[in-house]
Amino acid sequence: MSQLPAGDTLAAILRHDTKVTSYKLALVRALTDVALTFPDVGAGDRPVAVPLRLLADQWVAYYWPFVDPAAPIAQGQRATLGGELRQDLAFRPALTALRAAWEAATGVAGDPADGFAAVAELRLPRRRALYPETVLATHDAAVAAIVAALRMPIRYAGPGEWTIFPHPQRYRDLTLAVDAPPGTDPRDVCVVVDAALWRDFRGMALWIDALCIHEWARSPSTAGPPIAC
Repeated sequence: MSQLPAGDTLAAILRHDTKVTSYKLALVRALTDVALTFPDVGAGDRPVAVPLRLLADQWVAYYWPFVDPAAPIAQGQRATLGGELRQDLAFRPALTALRAAWEAATGVAGDPADGFAAVAELRLPRRRALYPETVLATHDAAVAAIVAALRMPIRYAGPGEWTIFPHPQRYRDLTLAVDAPPGTDPRDVCVVVDAALWRDFRGMALWIDALCIHEWARSPSTAGPPIAC
């Protein structure tokens, strides 16, 4: 774990880390949003275990505008591997399928803020039950694809590897005493956030959000910040 003060750690990630994609910015912003969603979590001096599926839901909303089937927007460099052009976002196909299924089910298309609406609806079991299987299946597939992609920015945040965040683990396998958001399942794979860093995610939320969007917009490897901010 990093020995930098928490505020310096955030500044190092947001302003100085190498950013081949927008993943690191999206990770920091998602952690901030989860911290604000659960203000009572981490009120003591214990680290906080954050399920990757909660972060993935935030990414569904952030990246929704960039997977518009009619006008997709690249979010990183595209490399050629084995003669095949790779996706700029590892989860682009899965999120594109979710957006298409959502728009077909709701009859609403083209709104960049619909990712936030979809996340809010599908998070609640009683609301989720109102949607067809195509929406539910594509949502679950998109979350799974994003969870896999989240491991990269978690690993490479800060200098070197695993210097700010440890390897994600299932909640039931954690050996240290932690807090966790309500509803965390023992099977959930979680990233553990240091207590001081978690306090900064809460206390510096406005600054973090603004800096994430600013750095996202100015990064040469991305095409701009989320439209729905």
